Amino acid sequence: MPRGARGPGGPGTGRPRRRLALLAAAVAAVPLAAGAFALLRTGEDPAAADGGPPSARVSGAVPADSDVPRALRPVLTRAALQCSEDEVTPAFLAAMLKAESGFDADARRPGTDEYGIAMWTPSVFKGWARDGDHDGDKSSMSPPDAISAMSDYVCWLDRQYKKNGMQRELPALMAAGYRTSSRTVVEAGGVPARVRPHVERVQRYLAEYTR
Repeated sequence: MPRGARGPGGPGTGRPRRRLALLAAAVAAVPLAAGAFALLRTGEDPAAADGGPPSARVSGAVPADSDVPRALRPVLTRAALQCSEDEVTPAFLAAMLKAESGFDADARRPGTDEYGIAMWTPSVFKGWARDGDHDGDKSSMSPPDAISAMSDYVCWLDRQYKKNGMQRELPALMAAGYRTSSRTVVEAGGVPARVRPHVERVQRYLAEYTR
């Protein structure tokens, strides 16, 4: 869960043409995130009736035979397409979620005040909240909302690192920043030692999802 965030810093208004084309395809072919999550516990694929999810056509899509819940995949695709940075992909977001909660929408760590599939701290979530399932509410316990907000936050982290000349191993830096803060990572000049085991898990899962 992100710590030390100062406020929303989501993606800018400009997107490369490739992203615009992919976004158009996603909007046309994927049901609303709310519909996708409604089927999460049933194991059904909400995009199957439309000939398959657009994630198959998106760079960094989750492999069809991965352990990522099928109903989460269109949610991940839509969230990744919010960001124009190439490093923020469905596979990266999936790796983050697996490391954070194991895809458990009801995950709770009261001791560290972290909750939900993306392990948001409620007070921090407020600054990044998105209505990912279009139900008129923004909740860190709603997977579409939490994942959409996660995408915005890691997108902002990606840009902060690039501004500071940190161009290498951006997925690792984003995972570290989500666990700590952008300032902590920049001041450390890389992944802080205390979160390295967590970051290594994210990297391992990302390798599995991008094989």
